[in-house]
Amino acid sequence: MFIKTLELINYRNYPAIRLEFHNHLVLLLGKNGAGKTNLLESVYFLANGKSHKSIPNSDIVKWGSAYSVIRAVVDIDGKENLIEHQIDPDGKVKIRFNKIFLKNRQAVYKKMPLVIFSPDDLRIIKSAPVFRREFIDDILSKISPDFHNLKLKYQKILSQRNSLLKGMDVNSDNNLRKDTMDTWNESLVRNGTSIIIERLKLIEILKENFLKYMNYFFSGISFDIFYVFSWAGADIAEESSNSETDSLSGNGFIKDRQNTLNDFDKAGEKYIHDTFLNNLLLKMKRDILTKNTSTGPHRDDIVITLNGKDIRYFGSQGQQRMSSICLRLAELEVIKEHIDKKPVLLLDDVLSELDIERKEMLLKLIEDNFQTFISAANFEYIKDIKLAECEKFIIENNEFKLL
Repeated sequence: MFIKTLELINYRNYPAIRLEFHNHLVLLLGKNGAGKTNLLESVYFLANGKSHKSIPNSDIVKWGSAYSVIRAVVDIDGKENLIEHQIDPDGKVKIRFNKIFLKNRQAVYKKMPLVIFSPDDLRIIKSAPVFRREFIDDILSKISPDFHNLKLKYQKILSQRNSLLKGMDVNSDNNLRKDTMDTWNESLVRNGTSIIIERLKLIEILKENFLKYMNYFFSGISFDIFYVFSWAGADIAEESSNSETDSLSGNGFIKDRQNTLNDFDKAGEKYIHDTFLNNLLLKMKRDILTKNTSTGPHRDDIVITLNGKDIRYFGSQGQQRMSSICLRLAELEVIKEHIDKKPVLLLDDVLSELDIERKEMLLKLIEDNFQTFISAANFEYIKDIKLAECEKFIIENNEFKLL
């Protein structure tokens, strides 16, 4: 996949711009607030039909405009394709592929793999487990056509079970609701087990690439990444991103590692299913009290360790930053392998957070392997770096100038 031209009309702060790209590396330079992230967002929207931010589509339309347009010529499998998105003020999106309106937009988006790194990615490493689960599940949705629907089904069952819990009393025998709860438990476990297995398979693939990149940037340090079940003695805390969970021993080392990925290696799907169900039953009283389901893939976590310790608490800011970048680089490899296409890479303001050595290492790693768009607020971030052939655009007053 290679984006050859990009045209924006009434998109965010841009009344009308048109850019052509000829090199694999594109640098977007401009002051804070100039609109660099907006341009990267438009490329992401082109490939996904939505922003990478948690915002409604209507926010994209320039204030007072009747609609917004993203139009691009994209080389897919050696053929040029014209892709157009029209976003209306009410948030509705219309897409044309080679001038034909499409109802099944997902078929087009599957042809346009893309990975974005933004400053918010640091929360994958440092914040609550939900961000790590979303990272894993987003990749699965890109490479597995059925995973998105599987997760929606699980969330619906989970919601039904939680609704049933709200009508139960821990001091009552609840006999009238027991049969219904047994049915929801089995459905939850069956679908939840499928989600867990898909995640475990992905972690194994992701891990190989992640460790390769971490060892590239940091020599002499041992890294690891593994999956932690919600029943592994770690009552994953959603409300706090800073408090340690029971998965950590007092000195910060991960304990009960047999309750992570190794369990799946030993016993497979039956072990996951039976352990999930048993723990669901064991925590029934607690769930009735809290009116919430405390066990399942919606409570699981992914842990990254540095010399055996959780990187969230014992990694430096630089190590945490690079680990989030390496997760995205590993995602690139996974997507490329599974759909046999080279994704486009978007790096939003990543260079400002790295030292010169690792900036050079990152750019050398990328080179011509992927079409890459990099935004930077200051030319100082790149002036001392040896760059491969690239295109440099400076953004001023909503206009792009080629340097």
